This record gives sequence, structure tokens and C-alpha cells, in this order.
Amino acid sequence: MDNFSATLSATSHICVEPGQTALTAMFDGSRVSGQERIVLQVPRIVGANMPFTFSKVNAVFRAVRMSRQREVEAARVAALEESNHILKSQAEQLEHQTNEAKELAHELALTNEELRSVISEARKAWAAADAANRSKAEFLAVMSHELRTPLNSIGGYVDLLEMELRGPLTEAQRADLARIKRSQEHLLGIINDILNFTRLEATELKFEIIDVPLRPMMGDLDAMVSSLARAKSLLYESEPPSTKLFTRTDPDKMRQIMINLLANAVKFTPEGGRIRVYATTTERSVQIHVEDNGPGIPAEKRDAVFEPFVQLDRGLTRTTDGTGLGLAISRGLARGMGADLTLESELGVGSTFTLTLPLSTSRLPDDMSRAKGQHRATPRSNPVV
Repeated sequence: MDNFSATLSATSHICVEPGQTALTAMFDGSRVSGQERIVLQVPRIVGANMPFTFSKVNAVFRAVRMSRQREVEAARVAALEESNHILKSQAEQLEHQTNEAKELAHELALTNEELRSVISEARKAWAAADAANRSKAEFLAVMSHELRTPLNSIGGYVDLLEMELRGPLTEAQRADLARIKRSQEHLLGIINDILNFTRLEATELKFEIIDVPLRPMMGDLDAMVSSLARAKSLLYESEPPSTKLFTRTDPDKMRQIMINLLANAVKFTPEGGRIRVYATTTERSVQIHVEDNGPGIPAEKRDAVFEPFVQLDRGLTRTTDGTGLGLAISRGLARGMGADLTLESELGVGSTFTLTLPLSTSRLPDDMSRAKGQHRATPRSNPVV
């Protein structure tokens, strides 16, 4: 074998390392050369014992290469099959999600259609309610005009009779005329309240906001309310504010609010009680307080008194009259001109209604604290309407 290796190495130019046979070197040469075909020129040696032929070696090499190629191809096929399986699974998931999205889109379309239908019905209902409200307002406006005309005529004829233009009157006749006059004023006040509330609901009122001095305004209120307080034996106290204190408000609406508050104070304060009116200021607002020591209002009913047609005394034997619209109208007027009306009350102690108005920034007073002037009771007798 050593002779064959030496001969093979010399003839075929294969480098045989020490301790390496020619066959091993030939295989190593085949690995180094890669895909090159191995050509060996080995002469036939007489008497040499060769267990293989080179054609068989080449066949083994080809078989090994083909086996490796088949393994690589098999691995690629397996990877492709796995990728195909993953793609099919993702396609199924995508199809499922697409179906769900279609179902959701269908449900959303139905919901939108229902919502549009509801909105359409709501708009129709709102239009019908608005038309009914306008019809009610127009009806009340016409009816109030039709009712106020004869009531004013009744008041005028009562005044003529009291002047004895038709002849002298007895004391009994004067008492009857006084009752007629009170009933006429009461009905006229109810009609005016209903008309004002209707206009307030229909937002038909217009506000003329100007700078209003508080001291003359509160002086006028004293003249209107003091006679009513004196007739009921009430102590009426008024603390005049500073002459430099101005507020931004509608003077007519403010006067109506204050008359309602003072009339309620006179109405619900028992004989011998006390009514106090005073003003306080903050940096940006002025508060007018109407305080009484009447029966007070329970905590659970303090918000309800500002609702329309609400009266705390609902019994048939109640001692106070009215429609229950005064406070509702007052708060509506206050908020309509950027002010507010609030209540603080304690049962058995009394109530304090506070009208908060914006302070006129162009005419800030020197003294921003509450004016603690002298109390005064004005004995004028202008009636409260």
C-alpha cells in the first residue's frame, strides 16, 4: 500500500502529507477544489492491488453532492410549506376580522339611521313645542291686554267715585270702594306676573344695561315699601349705600326685582317683625340684601321657591295670596341681565334674599366696604304694584 501511495503521489501530483495516505489526500483535494472534477492520471502498476476505481470515487462524490442538494431543497420546501401555512392562517384571521368589521359597519349604519330618525323626531317635537309656546305667549298677551283694559277702567271709575264727582259718599260706600280697588289691583298684579313670566320664557325681554346709582334707587324703594310695612306694624330699616356706588344693570328690571323681594318680605313677616335692606360690595360686584325675621324656609325647599307657581303654603286656608311667580320672575330677570338672586334662610329665624349685581368699573367708589349709615323709616305711601 505504501508503494501505491508513493507511486500515486508522484504520478498524479497529489501532495501527500506525512502520515496521510494517497486516498485521504485525494479526498482532501476534492474538498479543497469544491465542485471541480478530480482527474487523476495513475498508470497501471503491474502487480498492484487496487481495492477501488476512480470512477467509483467520482460517483460517491456526485452522490454526496446530490444528497446535500436534496437536503437543502427539502429544507427550502419545508420552510415554504411553513410560510404557506402561516399565510393561510393570517388570511383566515384577516377574513374573520373583515367579516366582523362588515357586521360592525352594518350595525353602525343602523344606529346612525336610528339616531337620525330620533333627531328628526326631536326636531319636530321641538318645533311643535316652540309653536305651542309662541301660541300660548300670543294668547296670554292678547288676554292680558283684554283683561287689563276693563280692570284699569274699574280702577279709574273707583277713583272718580272716591273724588265724589257723582255726589257725596257715605263711610260704608267708601269702604266698599276700597275693597273694589284692592281686588282690582290684586287681579292686575296677577295678570302682569303671568304676562312677564310668559315673556321671560319666550326670551322676548330686552335689557338696557347702563350705570345705575344705588342710593337713589334704594331711596325710591323706601318710598314704595315703607307705607306697607307701617300698615302691618313692621319695622323697616334701610341703610343707604355710598353716593359713589354704581352698578351695571337695567334699572327697570332691577326695580321690579327689588319690589318683588320687599313685597314678599312684607307679606310673610308677621306683625311686629323687622325688615332690613342694606348693600355690600366686593372687588367686582355689589350685593343688595333684603333681610326679614319671618318664619324662614326649610332647607329642602330653598331651591323650589324659585320655581314658577310654587307656594310653600298650599292649603285652602292660607293667609297669603299670589300666583307663586314673583321669585321665578325675579331670578329670571336677574340672570337675564348678568346678575343673580340667592337665598339664605333658617327655619324660625328668618330669610335673606341677596341680589348680586356687577359693579360699574368706570365709577368705582372710594369706600368699598358696606355703608353703615343711619337707619331710616320713610313714611311715604306709594302702593306696591
